[in-house]
Amino acid sequence: MAAVWLLIAWLVAACTTLADAPADPQPCADVYSAPRCLAITDEAASRTGRTRDDVTGIEIVPLPTTENGLLITRSGGGFTARLTLTDGTTRDELVCGGVSMAPACTDTQMLEARSSVGEGGGGYHDVPCPDGSPPHSCGTPLPTLQPAAVADARQLSVARFPIPIDHLGAYEVPLGKASLPNGIATVASFEFADDWPLDVSLQEGFAQINLRSLEPDGKPFQNYFDHGWRPGVERVEAVLVFDVLWFKKDAVLDIRDVVIR
Repeated sequence: MAAVWLLIAWLVAACTTLADAPADPQPCADVYSAPRCLAITDEAASRTGRTRDDVTGIEIVPLPTTENGLLITRSGGGFTARLTLTDGTTRDELVCGGVSMAPACTDTQMLEARSSVGEGGGGYHDVPCPDGSPPHSCGTPLPTLQPAAVADARQLSVARFPIPIDHLGAYEVPLGKASLPNGIATVASFEFADDWPLDVSLQEGFAQINLRSLEPDGKPFQNYFDHGWRPGVERVEAVLVFDVLWFKKDAVLDIRDVVIR
């Protein structure tokens, strides 16, 4: 009986060890498309303070389903990218955790043009309810635009705006100035001339156009109700913000159809 119990214990331990072991890593190219693998490389390498130029290989490491005999559940999802660096070392980075539509996490790679205001403008038109009991304390629509303010307002319109890329990290690029009737922004938009340029990579695959008031008492353009209505026009500057993960020499991020009004 002692021998039988020893055999059972050995089999259980062996099965647990096999269950704990993740599947073999696979070359990224065997799992995902070449554009997505580059996006994964850029995202993972940036977390180590490096770029794709410092990476000689990338593998996708399946996460184990059990650990110490217990089932693993990860609500955030994601997968591990194993980078082999030019110095011969490797680094494992978890990418695509949570809900992400970044280029590293989708099958179709393209840049996203975001706006802080206007349609789809990141909460600009969200109705605030400070005490949490709508609708009595919620924001109410602002007064209608004054005809004189509309006549005095000046929109910004730029057909093409090439942006030279010469460093990694954060960019804040002034695109031009406009004046808004009664301080109300209705459109702040742009597009990329190339939806997926090959000479520059952006963090999370997006750039965002922001409006900044040029008035001494100007409020941030974060929420229509909080910003409020003002007499006359409000002078603003449009700024494009983004972060660069990698770029080639003489790279240019080309945007078009900038409209502020």
